[in-house]
Amino acid sequence: MIRNVVIIIAAAVAVGVVPAWFESTTPGQVIGTPDVSTLALGQLVLRENFDDNTQARIWRTYAESPDSSWVTEVNNRLELSTKAQTTEAFAGYVSNGWRLNPAADFSLRIDLHYDPVTEERGRISLALTPDVVDPRGQYVSYGIGCVGFYTNFMYAQKDKDGEVLETKYASRFTSDATIYISYDSYLDEIYLSNKGYGFQNAWMRVPGVLKGRWAGTPLSVVVGGSAYRLSVASGQAFADNLLVESGTLVEALPSKVYRFWSPTNERHFYTISEEEKEKLLTIYSRVWTYEGAAFRAFQDGSDPDSVPVFRFWSDRTSGHFYTLDSRERDKLIKEYPHVWTYEGVAFYAYPEGKQPTWARPVYRFWAPSKSTHFYTVDEVEKDNLLAKYGHVWIFEGIAWYAVE
Repeated sequence: MIRNVVIIIAAAVAVGVVPAWFESTTPGQVIGTPDVSTLALGQLVLRENFDDNTQARIWRTYAESPDSSWVTEVNNRLELSTKAQTTEAFAGYVSNGWRLNPAADFSLRIDLHYDPVTEERGRISLALTPDVVDPRGQYVSYGIGCVGFYTNFMYAQKDKDGEVLETKYASRFTSDATIYISYDSYLDEIYLSNKGYGFQNAWMRVPGVLKGRWAGTPLSVVVGGSAYRLSVASGQAFADNLLVESGTLVEALPSKVYRFWSPTNERHFYTISEEEKEKLLTIYSRVWTYEGAAFRAFQDGSDPDSVPVFRFWSDRTSGHFYTLDSRERDKLIKEYPHVWTYEGVAFYAYPEGKQPTWARPVYRFWAPSKSTHFYTVDEVEKDNLLAKYGHVWIFEGIAWYAVE
């Protein structure tokens, strides 16, 4: 039996479509739909005990300075280790491929241990962040630590501009603590406590952040810590027994990218936007012919291995161009603004070297005579262009990786 990670799909927990990796039976990864009756917590959404000392697929490691601060699954827990240095560097686990939905109430708890009593600053914590790429860019954090020989519970809130909006401390008298984070979606209030969930147990009440300041963005969960001018050895600071006891998970599921063909302009157009798709179908059906889903990609950066695919429009060629190469994007913006208008991020896909085994290459072609690009994940379509229309279409290689 796999004891490390359990994600449960209970009737009270809406998690949408279940991705294939929920069915994994590989040790240290996620298993699907166990018998809820065998668990003490009928509403349990996720349990992570770190018992097999192996990083599960539901986590990615984040380290600001890997040589001076890192986390390791060892001794059936997640341990923080640091080397003394003049800058404070955070290291931890960040939820990978799943996030909490702030449109619904949620509650989570974790056991923390921190025993150094020092002048120097150190801590270990549980945090929520709307930023998948930079989890330390903005967050609400709650944990335990010590500074100036003052052992404490610590709450901190950081905004996206890097400003720490609020920091508060309370005395702590033991090395071990269970901390609770819960959320009332109707009131848009976070409750932090070492006693239990809800307003009645709250040490700190944090209003107006998740739906207000963060505009309802799904939340990554972060477990980790840091130290300043302090060496933290194995066994001195660690996290264990993470439970997401209620809530709604948002999976990093790919969405369809739709393909249109314009006989008028002899151009293809690709969009992940349902609104844009419906507009072309209902208002511009005389110009655009719907060809179905070209492939699947991500609406946002919820999969940390994905990167943005940028979209340009050219009045001169009456066509769009797509690239995930930031250098190519910057060159068009800087050197060819008279030709190409930057329209932002079209969707998110995998770059070379970051693609999972099940991702498929999306091929890019260029037709000089037509002044247009073409993208396809279809191997037959690619081979047909190469064999029969090589005089028209120049093969430019793999544009990105997506899901067919």
